[in-house]
Amino acid sequence: MKTKILTLTLALAFLFGCEETHNYPDEIVFDPDVSSEQTNLGQEITFTDYSTGVVSRKWTFPSGSPATSTDKEVNVSFSEVGLITCTIENTFSDGITESKDIFVQVGSGLINFNVSAFQTSANEPIVFKDNSNSVASRIWTFPGGSPSSSTDDEVSVTFSQEGPVECMLEVTFLNGITDTQTINIQVGTEQYVRSVFGFENLELAADTWEGWISNGTDAMVFSIENSPGEGANGTDGFAKIVINQANIESQLFTKGKNGFPNAVLQSNKTYEFSFWIKSEDFNRVTAAEVTNESDKQSWRNFAWYSPIPEVTSEWSFKTITFQTGDLTQVYSEGKANNAWTQFKFIQPGLGTIYIDEISLKESQ
Repeated sequence: MKTKILTLTLALAFLFGCEETHNYPDEIVFDPDVSSEQTNLGQEITFTDYSTGVVSRKWTFPSGSPATSTDKEVNVSFSEVGLITCTIENTFSDGITESKDIFVQVGSGLINFNVSAFQTSANEPIVFKDNSNSVASRIWTFPGGSPSSSTDDEVSVTFSQEGPVECMLEVTFLNGITDTQTINIQVGTEQYVRSVFGFENLELAADTWEGWISNGTDAMVFSIENSPGEGANGTDGFAKIVINQANIESQLFTKGKNGFPNAVLQSNKTYEFSFWIKSEDFNRVTAAEVTNESDKQSWRNFAWYSPIPEVTSEWSFKTITFQTGDLTQVYSEGKANNAWTQFKFIQPGLGTIYIDEISLKESQ
């Protein structure tokens, strides 16, 4: 609250014995407020000006109903989501004019964006637009895109490599709050991009993969290695699986990650599932698979590569092709919409296994 006090004392008049009536102006206070800083579309909140010494006032409510008001108290509803900057401007009896911004969040999210398409072909443009209100600054990030980043409110982007792309919008608002929004785009038909699923992005890989050990111990330990040029195809990152106990079942999988990197499999399609693997300690590994839950909460294996043979100390490429068939007989939506990748280990001894460059794509 900012307070201004204007006081005039004519002490000399008293010294000279003059009888005079003195009028002291009231205290001047600038004190606008709002009943709630968060509301929903069409839901009213109340703005109240508790200021004193006001000669005139004007409220402004972007996307509000009403859009403006001169009343001391006004009920307002909004037609746009996001952070709305409302303003009051008062002129006081001392001739000074002051204004204040009042921020109101409409809806559950601060960022308000739209995308022209969530699926596109390679080199076909997608238009990203930030419709957020009260923006101080923004940064778009488009991995593998052209451009790769932008601060514009609207930007057209193309991607040359097929696969899912995790784009990001980070917005800092006028009230100092920063919010981020992830936007998943599918380029072409390939579900896993090798550059993404190649473990080069350590944070993404660590967040993507989960481990399970049947006896609840450290019989299997999963980590991500990063050694320049040591991955498959000369890449840097790769998965390291250390088997600490023999004949104990363990798994490494992406189950539970709704959306990317888990795949959506369509009816009557042919897919190719592939990966690279090596080990100095084992010449075969138990299994690799692509699996999806059915509507009856049971699991359906689409690709079952077991055992994985001819594993050597050098990177070797493994691939399996499978067909989905008529999925309307299994899934009410007619597609398997959360197919995850899983590696299973029941190894006869102790040792280390390395996996890299995982891919799942529709065969042409």
